[in-house]
Amino acid sequence: MSNELIPVKAKHTLRDLRVRIGLSQTTAAQQLGITEPTLRKWENDSSVLSFKDMTRVANFYHVPLDYIFFGSNNAFSEKVIEGDN
Repeated sequence: MSNELIPVKAKHTLRDLRVRIGLSQTTAAQQLGITEPTLRKWENDSSVLSFKDMTRVANFYHVPLDYIFFGSNNAFSEKVIEGDN
């Protein structure tokens, strides 16, 4: 399956990334090309993201894909985040 779902606990990571750059859920959803209820489900961990969706989110927030999985617990991802500021 090309759009296979991968269970991931991205709840806090997604919310933190959005808040870090000062976007509302409405604005972030519009810019991601999804509905606000979809973003809300992703942030509340009541929906599973596909690999395609995770890639879109990582590209949107300019973070490595592994940041979506591991957040700031990943030393490589944290260096990239800090380097962008």
